[in-house]
Amino acid sequence: MNIAIVYSSMSGNTEEVASLVETAHIERGDHVALFESDRIGHREAAALASYDLVYFGSYTWADGVLPDEMKDTFRLILKELNVPIRQAAVFGTGDKMFVHFCRAVDEMAYHLSKYGIPLAGELLKIEQSPRNQPYNVRHWAERLARNAEEGVYANDHSKDQTTVAQTS
Repeated sequence: MNIAIVYSSMSGNTEEVASLVETAHIERGDHVALFESDRIGHREAAALASYDLVYFGSYTWADGVLPDEMKDTFRLILKELNVPIRQAAVFGTGDKMFVHFCRAVDEMAYHLSKYGIPLAGELLKIEQSPRNQPYNVRHWAERLARNAEEGVYANDHSKDQTTVAQTS
C-alpha cells in the first residue's frame, strides 16, 4: 500500500506518533511518505489522491484549537483543491489538563467527514508523548491498514470509537 502521513508538531510528540505510524507501515512493506503540514503546497496536496491511506496528525493548540498550519493544509486539500482522498486516519496529541483534550483530532475527523472522506477506523488520541506505549500506536496503525485493505470504512463519525493511549 501507498501511505501518506501529514502532521503538525510543536513539541515533537505528534512527530513521534507519525514516526511510529511510519515504522509500522514500513515493517508491513508499505511505501510511506511523510509531510509536515506547513510544507504542503499545491503539488503535494494534489498527490495525496494517489495514496491508499492518508494519515492526518496534529497537536491541540491552547484550549482545544486546531493549529493554523493544519487549518491551512485542510483548507488547501479539502476546499481549494477538493482532493479525492481514498481513505483517511486521524491521530493527535494533547494534555488531559485541558478541558478539550485532543479536540484537534475531533475537528480533523469532522472536516474529513464533511467532505466525504471515509475514515479507515477509530481516532487515536495520545496524552503527551507515545514514548511509554509505542506498541499502542503501532497496533492502531496496523489495524487501520488492514481495514483500508479490506475496504472497511467508519463513515458514521457520531459513533466513532476513540483510542486513547496514556503515558502513566
